[in-house]
Amino acid sequence: MKKVISAISALLLLAALASCNESANPGFKKMENGAYMKFYTKGNSEVMPRLKDEVTFEMAQYFNDSLLFTTVGEEPMSIVLMEPDFKGDVVDGLLMMHVGDSARLMVPADSVFTVMLQLDEIPEEYAGKSIYYDLKLLSVKPFETLEAERKALLDSLKMEEEAFLTPLRDDDKNLITESGIIVMEKTGKGKLANMGEYVNFDFTMCSPKGDTIMNSFGVESVDIQYGEEFISQGFNEVIGMVPEGGSMRCVIPSSLVFDSVGYEQFIQPYTPMVVFLKMNQVMDKAAYDKYLAKLSAEHEAKKNRLKALEDKSISDYIKANGVTEAPTESGLYILRQQEGEGNVAQWGDEVGVHYVLKNLKGEQLESSYDYDQPIYFKIGSGQMISAIEEALMTMAPGAKVSLITPSSLAFGEFDLGENLPSYSPLLIELELVEIK
Repeated sequence: MKKVISAISALLLLAALASCNESANPGFKKMENGAYMKFYTKGNSEVMPRLKDEVTFEMAQYFNDSLLFTTVGEEPMSIVLMEPDFKGDVVDGLLMMHVGDSARLMVPADSVFTVMLQLDEIPEEYAGKSIYYDLKLLSVKPFETLEAERKALLDSLKMEEEAFLTPLRDDDKNLITESGIIVMEKTGKGKLANMGEYVNFDFTMCSPKGDTIMNSFGVESVDIQYGEEFISQGFNEVIGMVPEGGSMRCVIPSSLVFDSVGYEQFIQPYTPMVVFLKMNQVMDKAAYDKYLAKLSAEHEAKKNRLKALEDKSISDYIKANGVTEAPTESGLYILRQQEGEGNVAQWGDEVGVHYVLKNLKGEQLESSYDYDQPIYFKIGSGQMISAIEEALMTMAPGAKVSLITPSSLAFGEFDLGENLPSYSPLLIELELVEIK
């Protein structure tokens, strides 16, 4: 449902801001680093964090008395303090606290809009107002301790890699390439790819423990021009070693994959990769163009089949539910459940809506009611699917409609899982709460 609820965090924040009024701010003091703070309690500790230290803390975010976000009662937040995004932000607030302190931080809403929400303009009604953060600093882990722990972890991971690779290198059945790739199995006598040719292959890439990192089998084969970087230097070397129609199982040392850095939270440093690759085709430019044309024809044929099924499913639904309303020119069925009052929404209006999305089986996929407040957006901004925007321009505040929506006005060819595959029509319950 990404298109329907894109920028949802920003919209929820805007909605919360709109529902409140700014109040006076007695008791706040400007700290030496520019943070505006009011302390509730002072702990007994003398420990204060520094940049690059790790801090664990509780946080609640408010606009006046409206709670926007909180960790209280949940897992506390832990972050490494880096340079503040703007003067007086949460990092600056934490830097002014001792372990055990509780304080309220006041932050300009202007900075929240321009930095946190990355908006080019600040809505006039919010300019110059404040957002508040209640903070409680629970603990500080010094940078030096973090570095020592990281070094110990890296040393341990490096030893684990060596313990995994050594017996494989010592096995006479395995082939070791000049770069250090360990080849355990290899089949096929077909053509090897030359630089600039095109290849189609399937592969799995696993950790030494057998955890699957990436897999294309049964998902989608990979098409690339050989020489174009794919994953890493070591993986590119493997691609050039497997003949057309053949396969290879090998281990790529970490130095040829993600090295001592790893990949975000998914792959630890010094992790060698166990790879199985099956080379389906090796093609020159002419063969590749022919291959693409075949794929395009197959895609178009599949699209036409799915569209025919969609048309039948909508027709069957209309008959089964006794729908007598005619569709709009775009194919949208708008079934009116409740009339609104006032002006009908227009292109460019900012509106607040509630919606419920279902497939034709009646299975619920998404509901804005789960967020406890309307979703706000501008009609024509592209933040909502076309069906919702079209229906809104027939509705006044308070109106409720049911929509039978062809995929062309929803998610089209995008496959969103078992409950909403490609070219799936939607049922939408839509309520226009207000026009701002």
